Formats: sequence, C-alpha cells, structure tokens
Amino acid sequence: MKQSFWDKKIPTLLGLFVLVLGVLVTTFLTNKETLLQTNALSTKQPQNVRITNVTDTSFSVSYYTLDKISGLLNYGKDISQDQSAFDERGGKLTNYRIHSFTVNNLMPLTKYYFTIISGQDTYYNNNKSFEIVTAPSISGFLENSETLKGKILLPNGNPPLEAIIYVTLDNSQVVSVLVKSNGSYEIPLKLIRVSDLSSYYNFSQDSIVKMLAFGDLLTSGVVLSKAQVNAVPPITLSKDYNFLIKNSPNASVSASLQSFPSFESTSSASKEKKVEILAPKKDQGFTDDKPLFKGTAKPGEDVQIVIHSDQNLQASVTTDKNGNWNYRPSESLTPGTHTITITTRDISGLLKIITQSFVVYASGTQIANAAGSPTPTPRPSATPTPTPTPLIVAYITPTLSPTITSTEILTPTPISTYSGELLPPAGNPFIIIFGIAGFAVSLFGSLLFFLSRKKI
Repeated sequence: MKQSFWDKKIPTLLGLFVLVLGVLVTTFLTNKETLLQTNALSTKQPQNVRITNVTDTSFSVSYYTLDKISGLLNYGKDISQDQSAFDERGGKLTNYRIHSFTVNNLMPLTKYYFTIISGQDTYYNNNKSFEIVTAPSISGFLENSETLKGKILLPNGNPPLEAIIYVTLDNSQVVSVLVKSNGSYEIPLKLIRVSDLSSYYNFSQDSIVKMLAFGDLLTSGVVLSKAQVNAVPPITLSKDYNFLIKNSPNASVSASLQSFPSFESTSSASKEKKVEILAPKKDQGFTDDKPLFKGTAKPGEDVQIVIHSDQNLQASVTTDKNGNWNYRPSESLTPGTHTITITTRDISGLLKIITQSFVVYASGTQIANAAGSPTPTPRPSATPTPTPTPLIVAYITPTLSPTITSTEILTPTPISTYSGELLPPAGNPFIIIFGIAGFAVSLFGSLLFFLSRKKI
C-alpha cells in the first residue's frame, strides 16, 4: 500500500510543489526588479527647490534628494546656460543628499536662467528653465551687527550628517546656510533684504524671526524674537519650537512654517523633448506652396533647415522655451516631391540629422487627404469650377514664464538626458541569476510532474 502510494502520489505532489515554487520565485524576483527600477527613478530627483540669498551679484539654489548623488547647476543670461556652479562644499562633483549652490559675479537687476543636473539627468521647472532676477545694488549696511547662531541636533543627540537652515521675517527675503559638521550655524542679519530686494531689512525690537531646519530627512519649525538670535537654544530635528519671550507678540510655529511652502516634484520622469519633425509627416501633401514646417528639439537650441527643391532653401531657427520650432519658407515651392532636412543637437549634445519627404500639389489639381496621401480630383461630366481647399494654420502663442522671486518655491520637471530609442534597463545581476534559477526549478518541476503522470 505504501509502495503504491509512493509510486503514484508522492512524485506527482513533489512535481507540483517544485513547479509552483519555481513560478513563485521567478514572479517575486521579477516584481522585485521592477520595484527597484521604479524606486531608482525618484532617488535622484530634486525635492523642495528654493532660491535664496539673492543679492545684486549672487543667488543661492538648494534642494534635497532621497539618495546621495552628485549635483551641478548650469546657468547663464540666456537659456543656453554656458556656465556651471558646483556645490558649495568643495567645488567639485560630490554625492550629497542636501545640495546647495551659490552663483557669484553676476550683474545687478539681470535675469538669469538655470537648470539642475542631478546625477546624469537634467531637471527643469515644468519643462522650462528656472529664472531669477538679481537685486539692485545697495550702498552700505544697516547698523546691525547681530548674528543668528545656534546648533542643530538629531533625536539621539548627535549632529546631523547634512542639514540646512532657512530664515525669514515678515516682508523679508529668505536666506539660507548649510549647517556645519558639528551641527552649528551662523547667519549675519545685516545681509537680509526686504522681500522686493530694494533695501536691507529694518529690524525692530518686535521683529519675529522664523526658521526652518532640515536635515537627515527630519524637519523643525522655529519662532523666536530678535533678542534671542545671538544664542538660539539647541534645536532637535523633528520637534517644533516657539522661543518667544512673554512680552513679544504671539506667533505659532505653524504660522512660521507657512513662510516656507513646499511643493514636491512628481516621481515619474517626463518625456524629453526629442528631435523630431512634426510637420510634414512622411509623404504628407500640401496645397499651400509655402507650407508651415514644425518640430521639436532641445529648448533654446539652433535648428538648421534645408528644403531640397529646384533651388535648395536654407534657414536657421531657434526653439522656444518648450523646445518647439516652426518655419515657413519665404519662396514658393514648385509642385512635386520635396524633402526637408533638419540638423540640431539633442539634450545630450549629440548631433541629430532628420530628413522627411513631402509633396506640394499644383493649385486646383489635387488635394491632400487626412492621411497625407494624394487623392486625384474626380473628372466631372461638365467643365468644373475649381474650388481651392483652404489651409487652416493654427498659431500657438507661447506663454511667458513668470519671474521668480526670492521666496518662490519651484517644482522641477525632470528631463531625461538619454536620446534615441528606449532600451531595457540593465538588471541587477543577482536578481537575474536567481531568476534563471527559478525558471530552471520550474522546468524541473514540470518534468517531474510529467514523468510521474506517465508512470501512473
């Protein structure tokens, strides 16, 4: 009886068990790989981008990332952004979670554009470059030698590995400073300007200072009076503090935190502006002998255009802040087949050349159908009266991006630096090995199950 049971039942059950185990292992590892790839997309994305410390010759940009990664700031007077700034700590590419850049040697009352390079990716403000206008020049300082200083600690009593302090007052700009390795910080109050940057802030005995401390993914809000700035009591991250003395106006910590609004960027990367010809489509037909050509490329990049006709037409256009370009030739194109070739650089700096064919129809003889293929005009029995097909061209007026003030918090939009076709990401080698092992176990279980059934 036992022998019969072993011969017939046990191999079948064992085969089923091994088969199910292999499927479960393979499925788990596949999901694990997907989870790791999804998480990797967000660890380098800038969070809570803030523009601070705006003067007539400089400004600072700070943000944090979930993982330690290198950062760089590209900036310039136009969207070509031909200069770069490294992190304040060391002046080279170093991995941090809290990032802070200070751009110096600027011109007063001048607009500057910048983008953030985090890891290998470029990040914009909603597909546009960030913008900042420097402050006017001010002579001298106010009679105020006081310095805001104190110490930041973790709940375990140790200083944070990385931390930053933001400070503001009612109707003042926001200033920031990185916390030192021992947890201490200092901010000279005489450098703080009013919110419109036109003058230095005029402190009074009733002035209330608002602080935001951030480090090791922990946050603290602080409210204190001007009389307490020279020796701020120690701040433990994750706790909020109201150090106001009894005779000072009442203010809550929650009110202070409203002075530092925070907007998180999306976790999924938006698509890069690829180098493309949007119009014409392949072999598209036009009844207009001066058709409107459109396409996309890197924002602010020059696009060289050549129309191959009886006489080649050449032109150069520049993409707008959204990466769009359009061109309408000044000369009429002859009826027949033509090609358009564009040459430009993509967001990675690689040269791209794209050619597209199109057809120009003789007026009154043919029209273009919806798919862009020529449709012959039917031959009527009577003499026809040609009716031209109107060409409706929609012009899109770009929306000007607003000027960013020193207290505005921006939401960066990531733009991938990869160009070309999307390739499958390289997998974790251990996951691949165990995945193959799981697949092999599944095959072995299937074979064992088949042999046991055959024996039965």
